[in-house]
Amino acid sequence: MDIAKTLIRCVMRAFYSTQEILIIDALVQHSCLRDDDLGHLMKLGNKDLHKACAGLRDARFLVVHTRPELQAGKTRPQNKTYYYIDYRQTIDAIKWRVYKTDKDMQGIAKPSEENKEYVCPRVGCEAQWSQMEVLDSVSARGFTCQRCGSVLEQAKEREAPGHQQLSRMNNQFKFMTDMLQEVDKVVIPECNFDLALANARPIVRLETHEVAPSVPVDTALNKPSAVKGLANTGPKTMQVIISTGDDDAEQAEAARKRQEELLRQNALPEWITSSSVPTTGPKASGPAASSLLDATVKGEVADEHPAKKVKIEIQGDTSGVKDEEPMGMSFKMEGGDDEEDDLEFEDVM
Repeated sequence: MDIAKTLIRCVMRAFYSTQEILIIDALVQHSCLRDDDLGHLMKLGNKDLHKACAGLRDARFLVVHTRPELQAGKTRPQNKTYYYIDYRQTIDAIKWRVYKTDKDMQGIAKPSEENKEYVCPRVGCEAQWSQMEVLDSVSARGFTCQRCGSVLEQAKEREAPGHQQLSRMNNQFKFMTDMLQEVDKVVIPECNFDLALANARPIVRLETHEVAPSVPVDTALNKPSAVKGLANTGPKTMQVIISTGDDDAEQAEAARKRQEELLRQNALPEWITSSSVPTTGPKASGPAASSLLDATVKGEVADEHPAKKVKIEIQGDTSGVKDEEPMGMSFKMEGGDDEEDDLEFEDVM
């Protein structure tokens, strides 16, 4: 466990700011800290502290846990934020960063062209040739330059810029890779919020900076067991009945009898279905009587005379008549084919 703490501290000092280094050192010393206690140690407000811890949380260097607590003198609980280090998660994050950086550097170090192994020593020429290019220009003294004919010299080993960066990175990351190999030889214990809080070291405050103690609230006790008014939301029991073909026939017969009983109970009374009009034939009842009644009423209506009309006729020429002068008028009522009912009223001035 000590090697894991040393690794985290070294990585923080190599790549992070002083403020973030102090936050991780405080969590390593105290195992678990509440936000107000950590802010008291760092002399930071809650807003600045949460902003600084957000970056470390994204980098997997610390874990944030929130729980409701009831403070002395208050009736409603408040959410309190705690910070602690999950060493397994942090070590895995460091391994991933080292691996990713190494792969990125190896991509830069790939040679873009073939390495030139021979160079011409003559001043002004200084041509570079590969081994494949000088195979056809050989003399007793060795390979010769294809431009000036001078004997070529083997070039000194030179590293490409990508290889130089990869070598520099390996040298700078050597302390991490060595400690990671030592960490892999030991078993890192599991760390969660309960274990970190149990191993936490208390913060010593001055009397002027003391805060009221608070106790955690069990959220399971505050959850309602049932909603009022929704006690009977469904059937309490379920019954499955398996029947055969005979049972189906019996059920169908019982359903038919129930349907007939309902039709009998909902049937119209006899004084509605039977006709009150006397007939010469046998007494009819039921639907036949109602149809007969309808036909009789329609026949009586058809035999009645149509409605009479009243016509108003103005006699004489009305173009030269003034408004004050009375005019001759006649009223005539017209009917259908019966001409005896026609009446005529005349008023002649």
